[in-house]
Amino acid sequence: MDRVTRAAQQVDDQFYRVLTVLRAVTLVYAVGVNAARWRDFEHPVTAWVLIGVMVVWSGIVTWLYEPRHRASWVFVVDMLVTLALLRSTQYVHTPEMLAEHTFTLTTYWVTTVVLCWAVRWGVTGGLLATAIVQSVDVTMRPTVNSSTVGNIFLMVLAAMLVGYCAHALRVSAVRRVEAERAAAMATERERLARAVHDGVLQVLALVQRRGNEIGGEAAELGRLAGEQELALRSLIQSRARDESTGDGAVADLGRALDALAEPTVSVATPSRPVMLPSEVVEEVLAAVLACRANTVLHGGPDASTWILLEAERDRVVVSVRDDGPGIPEGRLERAEAEGRLGVANSIRGRLRDLGGEAVLVDTAGQGCEWELVVPLKRVPGAASAR
Repeated sequence: MDRVTRAAQQVDDQFYRVLTVLRAVTLVYAVGVNAARWRDFEHPVTAWVLIGVMVVWSGIVTWLYEPRHRASWVFVVDMLVTLALLRSTQYVHTPEMLAEHTFTLTTYWVTTVVLCWAVRWGVTGGLLATAIVQSVDVTMRPTVNSSTVGNIFLMVLAAMLVGYCAHALRVSAVRRVEAERAAAMATERERLARAVHDGVLQVLALVQRRGNEIGGEAAELGRLAGEQELALRSLIQSRARDESTGDGAVADLGRALDALAEPTVSVATPSRPVMLPSEVVEEVLAAVLACRANTVLHGGPDASTWILLEAERDRVVVSVRDDGPGIPEGRLERAEAEGRLGVANSIRGRLRDLGGEAVLVDTAGQGCEWELVVPLKRVPGAASAR
């Protein structure tokens, strides 16, 4: 069970503990009321047997509402037992007692199952349970007076209030856990950014400077190191900007890809904006840059790359094709087994984190082509952003 699910369950557990106390209090009240008027019952012995059933069931259902037993059938059975005990009022009470609208055999004890339904299924569940319980109560009465209407109103009000509060607290708990997780991730990213800055960026800067001093092929190596330093520094800075702007930021994936165009990189994007959450755009862009980096590494700086963005109704597909030497069959698997995780992490890992996939298309030795697929339904905020 992850932390989000556990947080929501903890809210439910608190509610059911309170309702357990409520069930005990209303049970004591029901026993006291019935004990005070048992001589007026038409069938006193049966009434005491039913009260005993109510006491026993209260103990059983309290155990069933514990987290390890709390399934939907428990709520249904609880409702059926409650309705049976409520309906038995018509048998143990005299017609005069029913006509006077005196308390039922269960009194306020029936309220507990209604509130349990409200916690389980929200306001809708609470109102449905109220309708079920009150329909049984009303059909036993010869007439409906202001007292009956008042009881119905109070039960409806309680069901709506508890159902809404349970839902609101559950959402609040989930958001708190997500905020704590986001803060922890931001702290970890900051730590990694410091490590990268103190190590990798300084090494890349040194390689660039020494390459320019040596000249020749070393100068080309220095130029590549300088490009990677700039890209890595921009990535770190963009992460920091995202954390300062907060949630809800969106960006145009098409514009981000258009910025990659250069003489050896051809980009084709739709005429209309493809708006996605900014963090999604950054991850897709980073995967595309990783594809391009592999092209330059294995095909040289003059190797051409073609980038195509397709925005479909339920997904976004970015195709990255090049005219390099291609990737032999089984090479990626061997590289991953040897601990070289460039493709596994930089391309496939990023898309997997977005709920999508990175598919390597077979081009029969004429370069390679990646299809980066992002399903919009699995990306929070993507559908609304578009």
